[in-house]
Amino acid sequence: MPTHHNNPQNPNRIFDFDFMVKSLQLRPEPSFHYFDIAGGDAMTTTMMDRSIMFKDGVIMWICRAGSVQASVDGTSHIVRAGQMLIIFAGTYCRFTTVSPDFLASTIVGRINDEASVGSIVNTFPRLRQNPVISLLKQENRVMTALMEYIAASSANYRNCNRADIDRNTLAILRSELVDIFLRRNLAVKESSASEQLAKRFSMMLTASSFEHRDVEYYAELFGMSAKQFSGKIKRVTGITPSDMIAEMVIKNAKRLLLNASLSTTIVSDRMNFATPSFFCRYFKRYTGMTPQQWRQSVNSPIREQKNV
Repeated sequence: MPTHHNNPQNPNRIFDFDFMVKSLQLRPEPSFHYFDIAGGDAMTTTMMDRSIMFKDGVIMWICRAGSVQASVDGTSHIVRAGQMLIIFAGTYCRFTTVSPDFLASTIVGRINDEASVGSIVNTFPRLRQNPVISLLKQENRVMTALMEYIAASSANYRNCNRADIDRNTLAILRSELVDIFLRRNLAVKESSASEQLAKRFSMMLTASSFEHRDVEYYAELFGMSAKQFSGKIKRVTGITPSDMIAEMVIKNAKRLLLNASLSTTIVSDRMNFATPSFFCRYFKRYTGMTPQQWRQSVNSPIREQKNV
């Protein structure tokens, strides 16, 4: 999908860190920035009723007042005061409703290092299904203090140790999120052999799910039977390899379907399905809708999932 920065008629946009900091008139040198956003601000207005993907970083909000309804990868979540919303690179987000009194503290960070992205994705394997977290008071205080540090640090953008500061900031942010998510069973502890297997499988799916959808293929790569492989993966992740494969396939299909210029036949071909009808049956099995029905639904209210 091409990047659309300046076409207000295009309902889907892919933002990168450099474009975002330029739009918000922030300095490009620090990799992390802090700012507040409110209902009616340019940022919330830009993200209303169109799908946005931040391709090389993380956006993290702590809602201070009011509420916002956000569709994250096609599922609607309401974020209220005291809750945190996290959107990592490669996740589509669309605002559908913002209350007039909405106010949120925001971190936006660049994470374009492949190893860092892989580490985060593997540490928080269920984050895409649970992007909204209700913070405890102490967790809120810690994250607020981190945001205040980022605000002060980013002001000193000419610091000669800027790269080290940014790396340390990412490490601290990741550590605090691990602490928060482990309390809710949403992070993977380090690091048994089975956990390493699950991480490698998850990373492999990102590249291979367009071509391979059978568990036997991946089990053979790891020198296991399908039954043995499935048991190890499920013990770590809580879901079967088949479900993980299906989640990745459907996620990739949804990203392609967001591009209105691609027909269902083209999407089916790019996803390496034998026929468009087989693709439609597969998609409906896991989403309850045909690709065309899902395409239409992204511009209408979507079911609300219970927040964590």
